Amino acid sequence: MRALAIIFVLVGLANASPLVDKGGHSGRGDEEIYMTTAQIIVNRGYPVELHYIETTDGYLLEAQRILYGKNSGPAPNKPVVFLQHGLLSSSADWIIGSTESALGYLLADAGYDVWLGAVRGNTYGRNHTTLSPDDDHLFWDFSFDQIGKYDVPANLRYILSYTNQPSLSYVGHSQGTLTFYIAMETNPDLNEKVNLMFALAPITTVAHMRSPLRLIAPYADNLEVIANLLGIDEFLPSSDFFDLMGQEECQANTTTALVCESILFLICGPDVAELDPALIPLIVSHTPAGTSVQNMLHYAQEYNYAYYAHYDFGRLGNLNSYGQETPPLYNAGKVTAPMITFWGDNDWLADPVDVAWAESQFPNVKESVHIAHFNHLDFLWALHVKGLVNDVILANLPIKPQV
Repeated sequence: MRALAIIFVLVGLANASPLVDKGGHSGRGDEEIYMTTAQIIVNRGYPVELHYIETTDGYLLEAQRILYGKNSGPAPNKPVVFLQHGLLSSSADWIIGSTESALGYLLADAGYDVWLGAVRGNTYGRNHTTLSPDDDHLFWDFSFDQIGKYDVPANLRYILSYTNQPSLSYVGHSQGTLTFYIAMETNPDLNEKVNLMFALAPITTVAHMRSPLRLIAPYADNLEVIANLLGIDEFLPSSDFFDLMGQEECQANTTTALVCESILFLICGPDVAELDPALIPLIVSHTPAGTSVQNMLHYAQEYNYAYYAHYDFGRLGNLNSYGQETPPLYNAGKVTAPMITFWGDNDWLADPVDVAWAESQFPNVKESVHIAHFNHLDFLWALHVKGLVNDVILANLPIKPQV
């Protein structure tokens, strides 16, 4: 991995005029719908650096760094916290909520050095040293296997080297937990570099997934053939979904906002009480952020075969890739980094049965936090996410900033 980095610094100074209402919440107007993650951070009055990190197989990932907060100024040797988003998402997940409750801002205000990661194929991972996402099939030849083996380690190694810190804390949501586990297994030295991992809506197998996404699983093999024949490599980039839904159709206080709510609930599970309708336009303008068709098929395989394993290329493909006819299983026992899990009964992707199985496999689970009514996205944007999740993370971070 080459360090490519910094390179742009965008600063939202304390005397700037971000779009914030009197309650400290984002104005959530049309402005942020069309902004990048970095632009939103600046719009909220926080400074941000952009770093470009190259993986060992040539993908260029944009990481955003929030250097300090409104209540905590610049200082050397701040403890580092890395935030990794989930499936079909981006770093925007951590900063589009209220400035008083979104984890990215809370950590910066508490004195932490906050880094927001990206993965190949999403909004902030569409560059490569030799391949183009527009006309190179090989660019999209990946699943969470490669994201875990290459992308997460590249981010962690770069950040630790750049900050000269011996360790960092990791917060992952959904696929951001799955790829962490793969990173720790395939890069075992990194287990000692993570002082604590927080797993929000953790994913390993999805054998008990209740989301309607499971309905495509029986057709996974046919879908792969069709996608290959048609040359379809990318799955749901954000712009396509937003164009489909339409900005006006997801505005709060309209009858059609119910359609957008229903889509979110169908995928992630019901929890009307925790959803802020005013946030919906901002959510659907940044999510989904895109991934590969192969990545989605990998999830379908995990459901079909009820296992926790590498991508299945078929008998001949597996022999070529793995030297055996079936894909090798992952070994959760090799993930020795300490972790705290957060899970909910209404989560249709990270089903409680699958979460319980995962917790039984990892050797260093320190605590399991059960929030009964939460669905998959509540761990990011619920009305009570600050008290039920983010304050718990802040209280348990093992390294505290120097005051």
